[in-house]
Amino acid sequence: MSFKLFGLASAMALSAATAQAQSDPCGDAISAGDAISLEQATRQALAADLRPELAIAGVRAARSERAIAALRPADTVSVEIEDFPGTGLASNIDSLQITGSFSRVWERGGKREAREAFASSGVGLAQAATAMAAYDIREEVETLYLETAIAEEQIALACDRVRIAQDLEAAVQKRVDAARDPELARATAISDRLRADADVRRYAAKAENLRAALGAYWQAGADIRIEPDILDTRLIPRLLDVSALYSPELERLDAERLQTAARIELDRKQAIPDVTWSVGVRKLGIEDDLAVIGGASIPLGSSIRSDTAVARARAEQRRIEVQRDVLQQDLLRRAVGYQRNAITALEQIEEIDTALLPAATEAVALARDGYARGAFSYLDVIGAQRAVAILREERLAHLRTYILNEAALARLAPPADVPTTRLETPQ
Repeated sequence: MSFKLFGLASAMALSAATAQAQSDPCGDAISAGDAISLEQATRQALAADLRPELAIAGVRAARSERAIAALRPADTVSVEIEDFPGTGLASNIDSLQITGSFSRVWERGGKREAREAFASSGVGLAQAATAMAAYDIREEVETLYLETAIAEEQIALACDRVRIAQDLEAAVQKRVDAARDPELARATAISDRLRADADVRRYAAKAENLRAALGAYWQAGADIRIEPDILDTRLIPRLLDVSALYSPELERLDAERLQTAARIELDRKQAIPDVTWSVGVRKLGIEDDLAVIGGASIPLGSSIRSDTAVARARAEQRRIEVQRDVLQQDLLRRAVGYQRNAITALEQIEEIDTALLPAATEAVALARDGYARGAFSYLDVIGAQRAVAILREERLAHLRTYILNEAALARLAPPADVPTTRLETPQ
């Protein structure tokens, strides 16, 4: 078992043990150690994940193929025995002939250079796989990181509801003790507080699972901490150029297109036939008679086979070009969709922050004040408070939509000041 696999197994065991050590989710449950940034998490995941190693191994293999392609065809040494003694009339050893020859292929038309260029294009295709591995890991880690931040925000909202429910429960208890409210009001207050407690535990478990899934990328436990203000920093819109869309799939298709072009050139070179020449010595009979022999061979039909192979490679090249155009079209549609979803969600957030939530908060204050004076019932307070809770949950849902769509859009059209993650491939 490799070190990375052993570390992953240890991380899974550690996260299970950490789950038993979590304290009150509304307290400082995850407070040990410094917060890890998204870029730090991405770098550690890239260093620990096995997929980059697989991609780099593919690059090494492709470079080996390029070294092999640079070699000329192997020479041949052959020995032939003719008129070997048999039985009857063929038993005379005097007719025995032994021939030794040396053969070499004379490659014509630049085949070796074309073959080496084709193998080099395979290196480019393997390097495109390393970009794909880095892109996938970055996308997975970023999504988990942001989902964890959203889950922790859900915990904060649930904890706020717990504190409010506790305050209301205490206020209702005083009114029930003073016979100003019925027992039903106290039972309802207790039910609301228990429901808020259950939401806290549910969101805490969700956040812990997300942290464990995130930490498993670099063999960490569920006690990792993420940046507390990551969501606020993402609310600042960034200028993105959707005309310069990026995807490692584009790099792969570009590499395939170059490889197909190299294949076409190699197939074109095959139209020029190679010449195989040979020279040798023949020993005649049991005497010391020797003869020098030589010869050459040229294959026939090379041009027809070359034209057929070139036509097939050109058809494959056209398929790749069309596939690339289809991918660019799909990327543009996805980018426009991400951008529209993010803008719509941001507009909803602004409306809630500037108009809806302040009005609902003021309604809660008026309801609680009226309840304290006996002007309103407990149900009026609960109704006003639930309106605020619903607006906060709607805001968080819109925030999640904005954050995830903005992140997906940034991966397709990265800003100029954010470098694309690359993997170094060893020579």
